Amino acid sequence: MKRSPAILIFITGFFLLTGILASAQDSIPSLSAKPKKTNTFWRRLAVGGNLGFQLGSVTGITISPEIRCRTIDQLYVGTRIIYQYFKYKNYFYDNDTKEFLSYESSVYGGGIYLRYYLRSLFSNFFGNFYAHVEFEYMAYTRPYIFAQGGHIFDPYGNSFIPGNQVVEINSIFVGGGYSQPIGNRVSLDLMILFNLNDSYNSPYSNPIFRLGVGVGL
Repeated sequence: MKRSPAILIFITGFFLLTGILASAQDSIPSLSAKPKKTNTFWRRLAVGGNLGFQLGSVTGITISPEIRCRTIDQLYVGTRIIYQYFKYKNYFYDNDTKEFLSYESSVYGGGIYLRYYLRSLFSNFFGNFYAHVEFEYMAYTRPYIFAQGGHIFDPYGNSFIPGNQVVEINSIFVGGGYSQPIGNRVSLDLMILFNLNDSYNSPYSNPIFRLGVGVGL
């Protein structure tokens, strides 16, 4: 389930989108004149998430909403729900029929994370940088089962036989990112992570890039 991220396209798209949203913000009336709200529980919450697409030999769609809460200083605790749909074209080879086999599946899971912003250390744009640590669990059903002497092979030479097998994936991410404000309590997030628990079944290729939006309540 390895994927090759288009790093240059991803970063270019991030800064283009940031510029467009920042320009649009100039036409929005300022809300700074309004009195500041008290720091209630709801004011410490933020919602957001990310949406991803991948086309080609591997078709993938990722939807991941999240919610986080500020606890101590600039430390946030968050959780996210993950849904992925993917389709691998001609991924397996059936040695009996001499045909390539495609397969598709839906992945369900979630994650919990800690995120610390540098706002306590810097009052300028450096304060928008943050460190991120996350545990993620995902599971999906594969239509082939590992079997010694099987007649179906993946690109790595592993052998399989037909049958449904539930695959569970545990990932531990470390890294960081930058949060670009684009409006009143709205930000665009660019994140770079590394999976410390990379494995054969992992859907990620290090480094991992995420682009998302956060909205404060």
